[in-house]
Amino acid sequence: MLLERGFPFTAFGQTDGDDENFSYVDIDGFVGMQKIAGHLAALNHKTVGCIAPPPDLAFTGKRINGLRAGLAQAGVPLNDAYIKSGDLTQKSGYELGGALLDMPHPPTAIAACNDLMALGAISAAQARNLVVGKDVSITGFDDIPMAETSHPSLTTINQPIYQIGGMLCEMLISQLKKETAGQQHILLEPSLMIRQSTGDVTHSNLKAIPNQTKPGPIPVP
Repeated sequence: MLLERGFPFTAFGQTDGDDENFSYVDIDGFVGMQKIAGHLAALNHKTVGCIAPPPDLAFTGKRINGLRAGLAQAGVPLNDAYIKSGDLTQKSGYELGGALLDMPHPPTAIAACNDLMALGAISAAQARNLVVGKDVSITGFDDIPMAETSHPSLTTINQPIYQIGGMLCEMLISQLKKETAGQQHILLEPSLMIRQSTGDVTHSNLKAIPNQTKPGPIPVP
């Protein structure tokens, strides 16, 4: 609608097409999840689960494909049975993290595609008496403030959201002042924040813990 009306705007994020004739700033979700995959592979994880965003969001495919490609580089498959679609909330991370951990052959690592779902998965693991960072590794994406102070602290991908907000405003002001010609497309490479929620799989006791441990009440809103 804005394009049809010639209304100046900038966007945080891309579409899923190749005809993006508008200005945007985005984080490279494909590369971010590649970095997560490389980190987990370096910790000797061979079975990795993924809690994905809703399939209709533009960045969902980029993040899943980045994780898949990064794992493939290390010779680790990402089985479709280990991919669960959530709704980006902590509650869905709890439910789907529990579903992954209750599988007959549970993953030793869970890569959630945002921090809230990762924090929910941490709660699900702890409800099953698993030590996160030892028995199972869990990662997120976003680096929200809670990620650094959670127990354990969350390994995740940093999005410099305040920097991005400033860049978007500067781009829009330049458009309004007609200082720039055409569209600006800025794709930032994210950074991996390694914290306590990931560890070497050789220390895991996951296989020795029954899969049918009954979880307690959901300790998240």
